Amino acid sequence: MPAADLAYPQAAEAFWLERVAESVGPGTEGLERLAADVARLSDLFTTERPAGAYPDYFSDPAALAAYGIFFLPQGWTRAGCALDQCMRFRGWRPAAAAPRVLDVGCGPGSCGISVAHSLVKAGRGPSELIGIDHSPAALASFEALASTVLGREITVKTRLSDAQAPEGWPEGSFDLIVAGFVINELDQVGPDGAQAWMEAACARLAPGGLLLVIEPALRFAAERLLKASDDLAATGRFLRLGPQLDALPSPLLASGRDHWEHESCAWTAPDSAQFVNRKLHRDLREVRFSYAAFLRGSPAVDPPAGSARIVSDIQTIKGLVRFIVVAQGREQQIEVATRGMSKHEVKLFAGRLARGCVVGIGQSTAPKVRLSGPGELVTLWSP
Repeated sequence: MPAADLAYPQAAEAFWLERVAESVGPGTEGLERLAADVARLSDLFTTERPAGAYPDYFSDPAALAAYGIFFLPQGWTRAGCALDQCMRFRGWRPAAAAPRVLDVGCGPGSCGISVAHSLVKAGRGPSELIGIDHSPAALASFEALASTVLGREITVKTRLSDAQAPEGWPEGSFDLIVAGFVINELDQVGPDGAQAWMEAACARLAPGGLLLVIEPALRFAAERLLKASDDLAATGRFLRLGPQLDALPSPLLASGRDHWEHESCAWTAPDSAQFVNRKLHRDLREVRFSYAAFLRGSPAVDPPAGSARIVSDIQTIKGLVRFIVVAQGREQQIEVATRGMSKHEVKLFAGRLARGCVVGIGQSTAPKVRLSGPGELVTLWSP
């Protein structure tokens, strides 16, 4: 199965470089000045999260430019990766030839414009893309970036609206609703309200429509989303399409293990992000995130029998490549023998595996499964 093209568009990169020039200065000098704003946003998203509502950090032109240069390309890749699993592995396609897309808490457009761009490449370009957010500055950037990247064939609309209240969202039903890094910033939703919020969002889907909720890989956010996803899947009212392979509850939530479910996707950061990162030293080799996908209807493709999802980092030790999977509601440790392989061959094999990969391991239900070599492991989908 060919890998998806998740490359960040040059048009988007050029768009944000223009915003940098307007807000803090042109060229590398402007990017140098932007590093401090990137660092402040990074702290706001991780170590200095506010106890209540998030401030409108997009109202500051320098912070908006910093977000667009450094964080938006990562959100773009996360949304594209999550949608790719739904489309390429589970066979989802919007039922409408020209679908309606809603981006809830859209910000400047990292997730909504990303999924619209993916649909265009898949031959299902949206007829309408609507973004809602509480920040006027973010909505203005959303419209401008969408026009730059998607062209004028797609109708782009925005609304100043509260992401916490689906009853106040734009009228009608949608073929795809995406919410990127929204639930963890909604102070009124709370730890126990995520399932109700997701269920209300699913109710706004057209038949065959998809809800895509993307959250940080931080443990508290990933586990809250997973708990809400498990609870919603258990109701049977909407079908869980990913990243889990079925509706069974995750064994990792109850295990108290050091690792937790989240995704990892290798990418190449844009040149401007890499330049800003020279002083910040963030790890830009991959993007990590958690997500949940629910369908109003039935999938085109069920996972093959014996499918399992990798939920740990990949360990390479003498004679073995080892990782943990979840299959049919069970946690299993997989060991793949690598004796007789060169270091280069082992590195190549391990490098093709990552958190979130779906692999075929056969029908064994044992807690530990030993495979005689890479030939016994089938990669069914890889981010």
